Amino acid sequence: MTLYFIRHADKAKGDYGSSNLPHLDQPISKYGKKQAKALYNYFQNKQIDEIYVSEYIRTEQTIRAIIKRRKIRPITDKRLNEIDLGDLIGLTDEQFQNKFPDIWKAYQDRNIDFRWPGGETGVEAQSRIVSFLDEQTNRPGDKLIVAHDGIIRLLLCHLLNIPVYRRFEFQIGTAGIMEIEWDKDHQVWRIIRFNQKLI
Repeated sequence: MTLYFIRHADKAKGDYGSSNLPHLDQPISKYGKKQAKALYNYFQNKQIDEIYVSEYIRTEQTIRAIIKRRKIRPITDKRLNEIDLGDLIGLTDEQFQNKFPDIWKAYQDRNIDFRWPGGETGVEAQSRIVSFLDEQTNRPGDKLIVAHDGIIRLLLCHLLNIPVYRRFEFQIGTAGIMEIEWDKDHQVWRIIRFNQKLI
């Protein structure tokens, strides 16, 4: 069983607010469409049995061509949503520092977990993606999963068994691919690749 976690393609600039979601719900950009085409080509000859996306439109748009070609209805799962930054959404770094100096310090020090003001802690967000991953061990087949930078980095921390605050040491580019494979003999997920970029 192989899972392909993909960060959504490059998103468009602009105010695409959503009353139902904490972050802006931007569509993918012109460059994001090129990334989506590269993903389509890459996955043409790979086995895909199920497709999962977050609640944000850019995740489904990233693999829309694959969905149409494979005729697989994507499953929307809110556990794949980005970390909720709460009251920080829309603030500049300067505004963040002035309004929440203690949280700014924790963010800069990066040696403890902390709660984004009005949002989630790293552990809380990680528990969502780990819950999703645990379910996949009972669902055979290869899957394509489109999510977001922060939540994928938290998944990597889980797989490497390191603290959530170390997620800031990793970077995954837009349309970057993380591939993991289930080792049935040892009952563990093995990391095959991380942040593979096609263009």
